[in-house]
Amino acid sequence: MTFPPCVRLFGLLLGLLSCVHGAAQFVVERSPWLDGEAVTEEPVHQKWAVADQSTAQLIRAELTVEGLNPRKPVRLRVDEDTTMKLAPYRRYSRLCVEPDFMLYADYIFADPNIQTDTLLLEPLAIGLETALPAIEFMPGTEDLYFTSVPALEALRGFIEVNPTVSVAIIGHEGEGTTEQHRTSRNRARAVFEYLVSSGIKANRLSVEGRGSEQRLYPKPATPEEAEANRRISIRVTNY
Repeated sequence: MTFPPCVRLFGLLLGLLSCVHGAAQFVVERSPWLDGEAVTEEPVHQKWAVADQSTAQLIRAELTVEGLNPRKPVRLRVDEDTTMKLAPYRRYSRLCVEPDFMLYADYIFADPNIQTDTLLLEPLAIGLETALPAIEFMPGTEDLYFTSVPALEALRGFIEVNPTVSVAIIGHEGEGTTEQHRTSRNRARAVFEYLVSSGIKANRLSVEGRGSEQRLYPKPATPEEAEANRRISIRVTNY
């Protein structure tokens, strides 16, 4: 019997959690700047803010952040005076869902040279597209990895809080072969099936596979650049 991706994802999550007791909710990665001249293990104090990209007006918003807690994502209210104490050796994932703005998603390292980091939210419009790097798949497969749950739930929340929005789910791969083009579409389809099984109407979603047509790094020089080419993005098709 073949189970839908959401069921396989749930089963994988339970199995992994039972083995590692939740300790693998995020991966501790060494920040690139630690290999530079000014090496330090001291915490980085960084002010976070959220603003409307079109007006630069600050917004009080909620972020979902992975990396602050080793076992689970943290929901954090951010205003103009929110100062974070960040570990320099850790990668952080940030997601932001606000009505009438495009879903925001990124990865960051705590750079001691950045004292203030302002997330710029784009007002919703048809044609806007953004990558969701925290949606990941089991290596060499089209099955969603359990670490994708926060990003998938943020995507579901984005669609729910914007009731007129429809989106295209787009798969990207790093190699230009027919098989990779098919894989990119199948991975986008896995996200589609997760959302539909979570209550999103299928007529608000579409699926595209672009293969390697829009690589962020045409000649990736590092494993991180190669991984960035394999991604899921979304595009607003109706608003």
